[in-house]
Amino acid sequence: MITTHARNFEAWDVIESDFPSDGGLEDKLKFLLRYAILAPSGPNSQPWKFAINNSNISVYADLKRALPFVDPINRTLYMSVGCAIANLLLAARHFGFLYKLDYFPEGIDSNLAAKVDLTKGAPNEDALFSQITLRHTVKDKYDAGEIGRDVLNDLMGCIDDPHIHLYYLTGKAMKSQASDIVAKAHHIQLRRKEFRSNLGDWLRNNWTTESDGMPLYTFGVSDIASLGFPAAFKEFDLSEAVIYRDSGLINGCSALGVMSSDEDNKLAWTRCGVLLERYILKATKYDVRLSFFSQPIAIPELRDEIKRMAGQGYPQILFSLGYAKPVKHTPRRSLKDVLIREKDS
Repeated sequence: MITTHARNFEAWDVIESDFPSDGGLEDKLKFLLRYAILAPSGPNSQPWKFAINNSNISVYADLKRALPFVDPINRTLYMSVGCAIANLLLAARHFGFLYKLDYFPEGIDSNLAAKVDLTKGAPNEDALFSQITLRHTVKDKYDAGEIGRDVLNDLMGCIDDPHIHLYYLTGKAMKSQASDIVAKAHHIQLRRKEFRSNLGDWLRNNWTTESDGMPLYTFGVSDIASLGFPAAFKEFDLSEAVIYRDSGLINGCSALGVMSSDEDNKLAWTRCGVLLERYILKATKYDVRLSFFSQPIAIPELRDEIKRMAGQGYPQILFSLGYAKPVKHTPRRSLKDVLIREKDS
């Protein structure tokens, strides 16, 4: 695998001690955003923009980075924006800011997902902050080893919104059922050329110089094979190979999780994203990694099957948990690429 730390990975080099303690407010807020942009997104589309206005940071959903055939109602996009908000809030507290968070201040139809008003406070040590630069997802396979029930229960504590719910699916039968549902989703979606083309646009070879998308080393694809894979994925229905990989991630995991919400709208998706990122970071603290399966959530009849397995609320994401070896981070856009003037939103 290529190990050179190229320009498109430089965002991960943020160092806490570089915080501009003696700098102006704008420089300090920009530094907070260096942690926000390290949030996960599907499929590493990084669909966010930020604007700084005095002591306020506006967080926008960047709909130009939407995937209309993969994520037709932008559920995953807004969850990704929520993950970025979570990182921003953790960084703000860590570096001594108090904040007031206002979701969709211009209404639910606006792409302004949140406004964060920051004031000076005292540094607040949160163990999750240190995990931001260590976090990564798993798309290849898990190592052996079961996650203890005490760890799963501790992770559950991250879900502190009464309108957001998390359910664990454990045991061979539940995993097999979930694997079958994901397989059905792949068969339905990957036979559609427009779906393959839309998702394939975000696949990257292992030497990529792009600042977004999914390098194929994250899936365990060799450097040489990665060169032709994006084109092959777009052209051919590779559902059986994808199902084989995901079956291993599901049946070989320690547990599955389903996050659901009482409402099913942009606000609920964004709030789910905030809590999901906190959950991911706490899992990272335990060396537990997640792999995500959004495919069945986008298909109503399969989403209903997930709902029957989990119980309450509208399922928003299905994921597996397990121990896995660290992998190289994915590319990242720089702060200058996502920082805008308010009127340019």
